[in-house]
Amino acid sequence: MSPSVVLDNVSDFQSTAATAHSNGTPPRILLLSPPSLSSHPEKLDGIVAAHDRSATDIQMLDRLSLSLVHLPEATYDIVLILLDADQTRKESSRLLISSVLQLIVKSLKPGGTLTSQDGTLADTESPERSEAIFAGLVIENGNMVKPNYSATDSVPLRFGKQKADGGAMATTIPAGTGAVSLNLTGKRKNGPAEDSTNAPAGVGFVLPGDDLNGNDEDEDDELIDENDLLSDEDMKSTV
Repeated sequence: MSPSVVLDNVSDFQSTAATAHSNGTPPRILLLSPPSLSSHPEKLDGIVAAHDRSATDIQMLDRLSLSLVHLPEATYDIVLILLDADQTRKESSRLLISSVLQLIVKSLKPGGTLTSQDGTLADTESPERSEAIFAGLVIENGNMVKPNYSATDSVPLRFGKQKADGGAMATTIPAGTGAVSLNLTGKRKNGPAEDSTNAPAGVGFVLPGDDLNGNDEDEDDELIDENDLLSDEDMKSTV
């Protein structure tokens, strides 16, 4: 009896779960390959064949780290870090330095994800994961995600309440604090000072008619005639 042969059609790598956009177009994917895969073209071809070639780009990590290639900004929905030829991430981890990760983050669209072929980039404590967080990514559902800051809700600013009579804004002062409320219109009132009964405790006002000496009995001071200061002999003497 001849031995039976069973073909293994299961892929040896973990493909990225890429879903089409709402308009039916496939997501843009960037494959970043470590240098060791260039010596195993059959593995690299098998990985590329699992993706839509019209929406997938591939770059070598070593060329990116040497600034020999440039990535377009805000272009990719998914950036996939491929495994090394020995199915580890030792080589790619060494190349994913801060400057490279900053270029990768810039190439992602808002809401785009950075992940690895084995799916452990966001789950494993590693220097490249820390650098990805420093570059602006956050961890969501096992992936490194670029936040969509454009979707942030705006927060209105309120500067106090409107007065019913003139519409001027004034700050709200808690009762009993002794603080003075401020008029935020920048205008000063002309005319006599306000009634001192409205002043906070411990604060006084000086008016033009107030006696600063505190003695009302000395208002009629004795007037001195300047002619009495000179005698008749002084008036006749020549200068």
